[in-house]
Amino acid sequence: MTGFPQDCRRTAATIFALWALLSGSGCAKPSPPEPVRSVARQPHDPSAFTEGLLISHGVLYESTGNYGQSDVRRVDLTSGRILARHALADRYFGEGLARMGDRLYQLTWKSGTGFVYDAATLRPVGRFHYEGQGWGLTRCGQQLVMSNGSDTLLFVDPSDFSVQRRLPVTDRGQPVAHLNELETINGLIWANVWLTNQIVRINPTNGHVIDRIDAGALAESMPDTADVLNGIAYDADRDRVYLTGKYWPTLFRIARPSAAGSTDQNASAEARCQSRL
Repeated sequence: MTGFPQDCRRTAATIFALWALLSGSGCAKPSPPEPVRSVARQPHDPSAFTEGLLISHGVLYESTGNYGQSDVRRVDLTSGRILARHALADRYFGEGLARMGDRLYQLTWKSGTGFVYDAATLRPVGRFHYEGQGWGLTRCGQQLVMSNGSDTLLFVDPSDFSVQRRLPVTDRGQPVAHLNELETINGLIWANVWLTNQIVRINPTNGHVIDRIDAGALAESMPDTADVLNGIAYDADRDRVYLTGKYWPTLFRIARPSAAGSTDQNASAEARCQSRL
């Protein structure tokens, strides 16, 4: 999803975060977030309007947005050097990205069209269609999970992108809207909440938010040219989590937040997604 003009970004993010925490029926308050701590910094292309991010077998894959500038790229995880890229036609605004087997799946924002690539070469091998907007994308078992800016995640069949299940996401009974970039980590779906510095961790069985983490300290360390937090990648081989944002010059490796799910009686490991490819 697109961001705000540069001079409005930090103010808008602060206002939106306060609104998100205070809005709702006033019954149960959302879970308090756990601060994120950086343990390593690595270069990231500051011209990349990050929309989708993933790591597979030690390689970073990224989908970038903006009309006339969108692409899908393969990036060296350590140096940030772009190893290969495929540009989208100017009429497409790149969005979420996921890998299933040897294929990459990329959403676009408003066109209702997505693209399939060979993961090794980034050669286009197909396309698919869907209704509504495309925001974030991740793999969950043998399905893909898509966000569209609402409080509902869509589980789709990667063969034809037909919707198999709709999962409303709630935090203590309150809907959590503006779900954006997605990643599956140890059976939970992590989601950026657009225009905030928060990430929610979601039980894919029932849609309950297990907890929240706050990356505000990372965002505040970025230059004024940076846009909003957006980008979660999991290196399953080394059990490492990375965060970045739109126009961020840094890819942060973060300390793993405390274990999630101990208070959610329905969060069973057997029922969760499997993220390893």
